[in-house]
Amino acid sequence: MNPIACRAVAQAGLVAATASADDEGPWPLLLVAGWHTTAADLVLADARLAAAVAALPV
Repeated sequence: MNPIACRAVAQAGLVAATASADDEGPWPLLLVAGWHTTAADLVLADARLAAAVAALPV
């Protein structure tokens, strides 16, 4: 798995631990969503690259 995507998920976990829909404004929750989106984008890009490399003629 992509180590940068793992770090993005870890960052989302750190922000989520301190973010609360009851006590916080929208900014910490947007950070959580942003880190998860970053992780998903990185994993999809990694999968597309792997598929493109696999499709290359040997």
